[in-house]
Amino acid sequence: MKARKPLLIKDHLKSLYRIATNPKMLGWSPEMFWKATAAEFEMTVEGLSGNVRGRPFISREEVRRIAAEHGVRPSLKGSPNARTIGS
Repeated sequence: MKARKPLLIKDHLKSLYRIATNPKMLGWSPEMFWKATAAEFEMTVEGLSGNVRGRPFISREEVRRIAAEHGVRPSLKGSPNARTIGS
C-alpha cells in the first residue's frame, strides 16, 4: 500500500482561503480572512450550511485547563514588534 503524503498547514490554509474568498461561498476579502479567528470562520461556515451546533467549539472548562497548564503570558498584540500577516 502506498504511503499517504501528510497534509501540511499550508494546504489547509489554501483550502480555507479559497472557501472564504470565493464570491459564491463566503465572499470575504483577503483582509477579512486573515483577521478572522478559527472560531469565527467555523461559526460562519456552520451558519451558512445550516449546521449550527448551538454550543462553542471549546468549553470554558477546556480554556481554563489550557490556561492553567500554560500559565499567564503577555499578549503578543502588545509587543512593539507585532505585525499583522499580510501588512
